[in-house]
Amino acid sequence: DEGMWTFDNFPKQAVKEKLGVDITDAWLDHLRLATTRLESGCTGSFISPDGLILTNHHCASECLSQNSTPQKDMLADGFLAPSREQEPACKTEQISVLVAMENITDKITAATQGLDDKAANAARKKELTRLEQACEEASKKDRKTGQLSCESVSLYQGGQYFLYKYKRYSDIRLVFAPEDDV
Repeated sequence: DEGMWTFDNFPKQAVKEKLGVDITDAWLDHLRLATTRLESGCTGSFISPDGLILTNHHCASECLSQNSTPQKDMLADGFLAPSREQEPACKTEQISVLVAMENITDKITAATQGLDDKAANAARKKELTRLEQACEEASKKDRKTGQLSCESVSLYQGGQYFLYKYKRYSDIRLVFAPEDDV
């Protein structure tokens, strides 16, 4: 009914009281792990266990253009890969999946404690960079998660800080796109 909610702060009790639906942490985790972020600025969703992603047509336009030839305009004419072996690579695209979130508000507060605005801003930036780098270094050694990309996120106008940890995929393939006129 109102607003957008982060996965860690979903109003589960309010939804249960108003709609009678029990939203569990497991369901929210499933939803988060099914959601993709295309680094070109779009989102998508996994729709198969093999990694097939559904997204909007315009999100694939760069890949369609890159794989077009003078004889075959994939953007105008559309595309359907006859087999997995014939799926063209989207060479400039990456896809990220948010696999974990860490609240780092206390660390940022401690790093900026008692500083004037200018010094606090510099200390905040330094600490955020340090935490991102430490997160990525730690993930290199973690056999369970593998290499992650860690990004600091400011929420609630600087009221909270999180490290968002992403699994990145760079082998992106085009399976289907309708013709542009559709």
